[in-house]
Order: sequence, then structure tokens, then C-alpha cells
Amino acid sequence: MTYRPLSRSAAGRLRELCSPERVVTDPTLLTDHGHDESTEPARIPEALVKVLSAEETAAVVSLARSERVPLTPRGLGTGLAGGSIPVHGGVLVSTELMDRVCEVDAGNLVVRTQPGVRTARLQQTCAAHGLYYPVDPASLDDCSIGGNVATNAGGARAYKYGVTGDFVRGIEAVLADGSIIRYGGKLHKNVTGYDLNKLLIGSEGTLGIITEITFKLVPRPRYQVDVLVPFDRLQQGVELCLRVIRDSRLMPAVVEFIERGGIVACNQVLGNCLPFADAAVQVLIELEGNDRRQVLDECVLLGETAMALGAREPLVADNATDQERLWTARRSLAKTLKQVYPQVTAEDVVVPLSELPATVELVAGLQQKHGIPIVPFGHIGDGNIHVDICRTIADERDWQRVRSAVVDELVDFVLARGGQITAEHGIGSAKRHLMKRALGAAELAVMRELKRALDPEVIMNPGKVLPDPE
Repeated sequence: MTYRPLSRSAAGRLRELCSPERVVTDPTLLTDHGHDESTEPARIPEALVKVLSAEETAAVVSLARSERVPLTPRGLGTGLAGGSIPVHGGVLVSTELMDRVCEVDAGNLVVRTQPGVRTARLQQTCAAHGLYYPVDPASLDDCSIGGNVATNAGGARAYKYGVTGDFVRGIEAVLADGSIIRYGGKLHKNVTGYDLNKLLIGSEGTLGIITEITFKLVPRPRYQVDVLVPFDRLQQGVELCLRVIRDSRLMPAVVEFIERGGIVACNQVLGNCLPFADAAVQVLIELEGNDRRQVLDECVLLGETAMALGAREPLVADNATDQERLWTARRSLAKTLKQVYPQVTAEDVVVPLSELPATVELVAGLQQKHGIPIVPFGHIGDGNIHVDICRTIADERDWQRVRSAVVDELVDFVLARGGQITAEHGIGSAKRHLMKRALGAAELAVMRELKRALDPEVIMNPGKVLPDPE
């Protein structure tokens, strides 16, 4: 696809459509908007536009379409797959100023919000009304809720509650032709035509720019207890996770694990925030409910199960201070690894639950085979394992060779076991080259037809998700 550079007259028109202070064209001021949290190369846009409304966004999109200038939607730039990097230059459309929680409707158990609101603030706003938005990606203090929808982000509590898309009830979005669509809303059931919400969720800005979302909410459980279980063997920790998942007497909100490499990195950077520093693995399980006695009984059952597998004495965190200590370490792990190592490639594979032991064993084998730190961690309760490949090789060519070999072996294994290449980070530009291995020709053809129907000029976030055709 051939695009035109942004002309001086088009840049002037952008300043007319928006206010001049919200249109940036100075390259020295655009540097911070050319990258995300992935290792993908930075690309500087020709202009940055900070939109304030769906109507303003529609006007920007219409101009870009008439000028054949590519558009890249961007939230707060915390993605891990290059989804918000403007690989073809053009105009970066930022929703960071659309940061208003429009309405918390307790009567209908929904919240209506603009896309630039940080996920943690959305949770806090709902909590002030006694309601719970439980989806919590590790970067919830930094990421935007619109970016969560665009990637269908998950998080620690996805095991019990599901991912972002499971809570979306309505979406307002601007399509590539400049039209504004609104589908769904406060309804908890709706099968009126094709589900346009599902079409846009996880589309990473390639089909439209999301300008408002309505989420369902749930009542918050009255009691929460976190249990940290240390083991001296990695396989024991994985087995505990599987037993907890399969035990009908337990319904935890969280089933996470942190392997020794992650424990050491956290304590090195954050100052011994995690106990059991010499454990091979720590399993973090959160139990919750409205009956305090029932939650405590589940803690006892969990402890008995863990000790029978050879665990050390678990740590029970039943107060806000101890819980915050554990969660600070877990949520900081990805950032912590980047402080310890000069470069980290973050993979987020997902496998059927029965394949978890073999997958964790494979990762350990890859670390030994290639001689570099590879740290597995994450939401093991739903089969999602983050695999962070950490650079210790100085030579760039050697590092890229080893890194690529690790990714290829990991992907081949996961796909052969019925898994997939990403569970929540998305494809972006980083995993685009893997799509032909992950999906069949027929599936990719359907996706290309959807893209062609909604964005025939291919101006919406080009160079993302779909691989180039043969």
C-alpha cells in the first residue's frame, strides 16, 4: 500500500479541526510517541493529534482518508506488541485526553467511560459506588481502558472473571470512513444483528478507533485473602495450580506463579519485598467470598493440599498491607526484569490446562539449552504463561539469533500442543510474522475480508495484526 506524506495544508487542516495546541508536528516533541513497551523499533509519526470526542476523531479520520495518510490509534503507549507504533508514519491519534468516567449506573450495574481513563482509576471510581470492575492487567496503574479493549487485555483475575471483552456491553467507535457507530449499551443481553462489540474488541485499532465503552460491573466480594505458597521444585508449584483449578470446593479469583528468576529480580530491584527468596517457585492464590468463615475454610483446604505436595508453610495475607506487598511485586515483575536486563522480549503464550506442566518444563529446557535467562510467570490458572526472554548476550547478531531460536521453539511447541501465540498482549507488529503459523489460510482470508470491507484504503493502523499476503 502506498501512502502520501502529510502535507503542510493537511497539517493546517488538522489544527482547524482540533485546537492548535493539541496538534504536534515538531519531530523533537514526537519522540516519546514513537514507541511502546515492546522491543519493536521506534517510528516517529508525522503528526500527533490529541482528540477530545468521537466527532473530532471522525473529522480527523475523514481528512486522513481523503489525503491517503495512515492513522495509528494510541492510548497511553503501554502495549507489549508494537500495536501503537506508527510503522508507516502518518498521524498518531491519541485518546489520552479523553479521560472522563462519564457515568456509574449502579442501578444497571454498568459504567460508561471514555477510552483514555487509566484502568486503576476506573476500578477506584466503581469501588466508590460499591461496585467492582475486576479485570486487572499488571499495568493497570499505567494503561488506558481503551487500550485494554483494543487488545482484549486480561490480567490476574481473568481466571475467575474473564478478560476485558467479557465485560464490554457497549462501544462507540469511529470507522475508517469517518462514520460513528454505537452498538449495545446498558443491556445485559443483546443479539440484535452481528455483534459489533466483539468485532472491535481485540482488533488493535485496525478496524476503528474506540471513543467510548460501557462495561458491566459486579458486586465486590466482602472478604479477600491472598495465599503465597513456596515450593522447592517448579513441578510441585504447577501441580498445585492444577489441583486448585480442578477442585470444585475452591473457586479462587487468582492463580499465579512466579519462578525463581522472577523472585530474585523482584527482590534485587524492590528490596526483598518477596519472602521465601530461595524458593524455586511461588504460587499466589487469592480466595474471596462474602462469608468469612467459608473463605477461611478454603484457606485451610488450600494449605493442606499444598503441604501434601511438599510446600513450605504458606504465607497468608489477610490485610491490606501484606496484600499490597505481594501484589506490588507481582505487578512490577515485567518492569523489574527490564531494570535487571538491558532488553527483554515478552511472549505470552497460552496452552490447554493439561499442557501446563510440559510447557513449563520446555521453558526450563530452553533456558538451559540456550544459556540465557528465561523467566516464566503469570496467569497460569487460565493456561496463560508469560515467557520473558532476557538478554545477557552483548553481540547484537548473536542475541537476535538466540532470541529468534527461543521464540521459534516455544511457538512450535505451543501450537503443536493446541495452544496459541498470544493470550492478552495482542499481535501488533511484533507477532505479525507468526500469524501464518498460528492460523490457517481460510481464517486469515476471512480476517482480510473484514479488514477490506471496513478499511478498503488500509489507513487504520497499517502494518499490524495481519501478515502480508503471499
